Amino acid sequence: MSKTRLMTAATTVLAGLLLTGCGSASPGVAVKVGDEELSVREVDAAAERMCMALGEQFETQNTVLPMSFVRQGTVQLMTLRAQAMAIADDYGLKPGSGYQDGVAEQRRLAASMPEESRDTYVELTSANALATDIVNQVGEIVLAEQGVEDPTTEEVTQAGVDVFNRWPDANGIEIDPRYGLESVDGVLTPVDTNTSVAVGETAKAGLATEPDTAFAESLPLTHRCG
Repeated sequence: MSKTRLMTAATTVLAGLLLTGCGSASPGVAVKVGDEELSVREVDAAAERMCMALGEQFETQNTVLPMSFVRQGTVQLMTLRAQAMAIADDYGLKPGSGYQDGVAEQRRLAASMPEESRDTYVELTSANALATDIVNQVGEIVLAEQGVEDPTTEEVTQAGVDVFNRWPDANGIEIDPRYGLESVDGVLTPVDTNTSVAVGETAKAGLATEPDTAFAESLPLTHRCG
């Protein structure tokens, strides 16, 4: 999975599904989704395992990424998964067959990856399938409560998306600025959230919102992936 695919999986679950209400998390907390907190240590560990999982593919494609980009994509996926699970809990739902199919597909893709990285890879890359599954289940519940009979697939999806979009305002999603993610027009988007001003070319490359292979290759091994 390339950087673009990794980020896309986190941000385009369905057309119109947004992550809003982002602010700053508490010290030591990378992400706070409602009452759930994900620590910086958890994010770092997950990002390292994602790098390990994708290492062979990156090597084949001659791809090298700054670890900051891998962490950013990891945060997006972890946030999406946490929000989907929180909404499922609100409605007393369990992930259904759509999610299980997504997990099965990711397990197939992960079969050749290092064993210690597989569970994390499957869990995060199936976040898209999880959110889609919960969106549709919630949409059906909402429309049934409204007395809508025989809704179309589009109506069900939109009703579920509306619930997802309202949820952050009521429950809160906070992300540590170090991950360079903010809500832009309601979408969790990579941006420059650094409070300092980059002057040199190297410093500016470090703040880029798209990966720079040359810059990544100049970094110490512990700061790059691929």
